[in-house]
Amino acid sequence: MTAYGYVRTIFDQVAAARRPATVSITPSTRHVGVTRRDTFRPGFADAVRAANGEGYPVLVRSSGGGATAADTGTFGFSIIRPAREEIGRGIPERYDEAAALVLGAFSRLGVAAEVGEVRDEFCPGDHSVRVGGWENGMKLCGIAQRVTRRATSVGGIVLVEGEEDLARVLERVYGALELPFRPGSVGSARRAGCDAPVEAFLEAFAAEAEARYGATRVPLDEGTTAVARESGTAHLV
Repeated sequence: MTAYGYVRTIFDQVAAARRPATVSITPSTRHVGVTRRDTFRPGFADAVRAANGEGYPVLVRSSGGGATAADTGTFGFSIIRPAREEIGRGIPERYDEAAALVLGAFSRLGVAAEVGEVRDEFCPGDHSVRVGGWENGMKLCGIAQRVTRRATSVGGIVLVEGEEDLARVLERVYGALELPFRPGSVGSARRAGCDAPVEAFLEAFAAEAEARYGATRVPLDEGTTAVARESGTAHLV
């Protein structure tokens, strides 16, 4: 849950002008992430029980979209900016930027993907990153946004491996919520033919951020880690 709270903590620091615009790249811990809208659906309590029964804690995230699942075979990324730097930019531009970052990082490892929705996918959206077409393709990354008066964030979860377990828990969660879901839509870089480990993808995303933004790698300080740990627990259902 510390990894989940980390993104919220960085967002708050950027919003408060205590940290500059940041590209966050974070290894995942096991969880199902739901939206606030999901918590009001009639089957939400059943969905939580289903996820917990598979060993996945449920966390409520601030961005939009739909339910997602993560584990050690996945990682998250976010592009976080203070609102003053976002004047003249809107939702489409941020989606395009995040998708371009994903595709650029993927290309470094030989993963050929494209932007587009996949039929009955988790967290559906037309800026998903997929392999294959709409009908029978698989999703390798979902992208969502969070926008406040002080900061914006766009990012998502990248699936490197372990898609079978994620598909199983998501099938139970979406079933409880009575939402369409196709298990085969849950993809991974491994399923797409790339054997590179999660660490290689983390490095590819960091290198892509350096190339695109002139970003500098900054180690996570202990104070931020402590706040992130507390923040992650606060979002637990």
